[in-house]
Amino acid sequence: MEGLIEGMDRLPHLFDTGWLQLYIEKLNGVTFQLSRNKIGLNKKLCLKQKNMKKQHLYPKNPPEMLPSYVCYADILGFSQVSKEALNANKGNLFLSKLRKALSKAYTRLRNNAKGLGKDKFYSVKVFTDNIVVGYPISLEDFRAGEAELCDIFSTFSEFQLSLALEGFLLRGSIAFGKHYMDNDIVFGDALLEAVAQDKQGGAPCISLARSAVKLLRHHLGSYGETNWTPQHQDLLKDADGIIFLNYLEEAFVAFPDGGIFFEYIEGHRDIIVAGLKKFRGNPGVRSKYEWAARYHNFVCKEFAETHQVPSNPDADEMYAYAAEEAQDLLKYLVDIDSLSTLPSRIMFEPKRIS
Repeated sequence: MEGLIEGMDRLPHLFDTGWLQLYIEKLNGVTFQLSRNKIGLNKKLCLKQKNMKKQHLYPKNPPEMLPSYVCYADILGFSQVSKEALNANKGNLFLSKLRKALSKAYTRLRNNAKGLGKDKFYSVKVFTDNIVVGYPISLEDFRAGEAELCDIFSTFSEFQLSLALEGFLLRGSIAFGKHYMDNDIVFGDALLEAVAQDKQGGAPCISLARSAVKLLRHHLGSYGETNWTPQHQDLLKDADGIIFLNYLEEAFVAFPDGGIFFEYIEGHRDIIVAGLKKFRGNPGVRSKYEWAARYHNFVCKEFAETHQVPSNPDADEMYAYAAEEAQDLLKYLVDIDSLSTLPSRIMFEPKRIS
C-alpha cells in the first residue's frame, strides 16, 4: 500500500479523469498486491450503485435485448486434439485434464461476475470449449460502457492466460450491440458479429470486432494521452491492424513492488515450445504457435526495454532492483528459428523399372 500512496503524486493528471483507482488482485489466496498501470475501473470498486446489476440481467417477460458487450471464445484446435486423444485410447486422460482446466477457469470467470449478494455484472453461457459472455451496459453518460469494457479486458486476460498455462490456446472476439441471453437462449447482433470474426480463423487471440473498436475509440478520445489510459496495457495491435487482448500483462500486475510472475512467463513459453515441436509437420496449427511465440517474445522484450536499469545513482532502489529483474525476461524468449521447419534433401529408395 505504501508504494501506491507514494506513487500517487507522480500521476496528478489522472485525478482529473476520475479514473484513478486501487486495482487489488488477490494473489495465491493470501497476499494482496497492487497493479502497476491497471488504473482502469474495477467493477467491485468503481461501478456506480445506480447501475448495480440484478440477478437476472436481461428482462424475461417479455424477453428484451439490451446494449451489451459480447465475448465469444473457444479453444483452438479442440476437435483435432480430442480426436487424437480418442484415437490413442487416451480419452479419459485428456478428459480429466480438460475438466480440471475448464472447471478452474470457468469457476473464476463466474466468481468475477458476482456483485453484491446474488447480483451479477455479466452472464456466462458455456458448452465445453465454447463460451459466451453477455455484459449489458448503461448508455446514460458519455463514458458509455467504458467501465464494463475495461472489466472484460481484465477478466478475459486472466481467463485466457489460465487456459494457456494448461495447454489450451483461446481464440475469440469481443463485439458490441443488442443482446439477450438466459439459461436456454443466446441471441443478438453482437453475438453474430463476435462469432463471425472468430470464424475467420487466424491467431490464437481474443480480438475486438469493429463495433467494440468504435466504442473504444470514443472512450480513448476523452484522454489527453493514450499511454496513460487504463486500456493501454490491456491491448495490442497485430501487424494486420487487429486489436487484441494482451493477456500476458497479467504477469506484471504487481510490478514493481511485487515483482514479476515469472512462473506465468516460463509456463507460457514452455507450452508454446511444446506446440511448435508437436505440430512441426502441421503448417496450419504450427502457424498459430508461431504467432503465439512472436507475441510472447514481443511482450518480454518490450517490458525489459521499457524498464531499463537506471544509471542514476540516486534512483529509487526498489525500482532499480525491479528493473534488474525485468531484464531477466530476456532469458525466457522462444527460440523460434531453432524450432522452425527447414527444407531437406529428397531421400528416395531406388526402384528399378521392370
